[in-house]
Amino acid sequence: MTLIHLFKCDEAKPACGNCIKHSVDCDFLSLDSPRSKLSPGPSQALDMSSLELLHNFTTRTYVTLSESLILRDFYRFSAVQRGLQCEYIMRTLLAISALHLAHHNVERRDHYQSLGMAQHQIATRDAMALITDPSPETAESLFLFSTLTIYFALACPRKDDGPLFIEESGFPEWMFLLQGTRAFMSIAGDQSNRLMAPLLNHGADRWFARQAGPDSSLDVANRHLTGMRSMIELRQSDAKLRNIYVRAIDELQKSFSILDRIGCEPCDLTDAFVWIFEVAEDLLPLLRVPTQEAVAIFAFFAVLLKRMEKHWYLHGWADHLIAKSYHLLDEEHRLWIQWPLQETGWIP
Repeated sequence: MTLIHLFKCDEAKPACGNCIKHSVDCDFLSLDSPRSKLSPGPSQALDMSSLELLHNFTTRTYVTLSESLILRDFYRFSAVQRGLQCEYIMRTLLAISALHLAHHNVERRDHYQSLGMAQHQIATRDAMALITDPSPETAESLFLFSTLTIYFALACPRKDDGPLFIEESGFPEWMFLLQGTRAFMSIAGDQSNRLMAPLLNHGADRWFARQAGPDSSLDVANRHLTGMRSMIELRQSDAKLRNIYVRAIDELQKSFSILDRIGCEPCDLTDAFVWIFEVAEDLLPLLRVPTQEAVAIFAFFAVLLKRMEKHWYLHGWADHLIAKSYHLLDEEHRLWIQWPLQETGWIP
């Protein structure tokens, strides 16, 4: 018989008085101590769908979002890191990944599209609660959300009556999202040493590359755009509208010149969307009307997208936009877009 059996344990805590008095180990405490028990494991199962989407984004999708190696790393690392801190950013990344999988997996397309729509719907709800009153602290994440949402909107499935992101004018809403990014940039202030620096610096680099202007007056796109400019300058009596149209054409010529200089190299989406960003304040509101001149000018933008259809999220957009433009134009202004019709290969 051991010493501990010669007296009764009083089962006191944190230590049994009788056991301490007799200098023995207390069997009761050793059995009851929570330290001797294993911590219970997680009671909920892993969200395998979200893990699949995150894995796909960090291994495949991020590569498709830019030709810039720096921007690819930005989306793969910095954007995902911000997503770990900001749920609506993470959900938007997962939504883009889901649509990427839907594009390449025909058998499970409906499944992945449903996942993507659900994720972005929740992300939009959460972001909209902050958009009404953004602060310098939230503007940075909202800027990233707006940028990512452009990719999501481009990748959204299109139906016969138009895409899901659609304006009453018939033009897609992603074109107008760039107006919001400009506002968030202003509120966020100096980003040179912060999260968005790679994205903003890349945009600035592509903007400066455009400033060389058209390389040659013999370029086909520039010749057609110059002809349109001459018609507008001759016929448009409103000086303000005339200046808006002429500037939009000038900026569009810069975009075509960039693509011509690149040649056979892959085109970066930024080189096309800088034009949208440049004309967002002036021309895009005229597309909401829409005016005949604004639509005719925009039809040339479809040619830029046609040259970038290697990007999965741009597939079909050129034909979609040229068709929208054609149906909005009268017979006279349809003659202004014969070259874009030929370049895209779209047949009325």
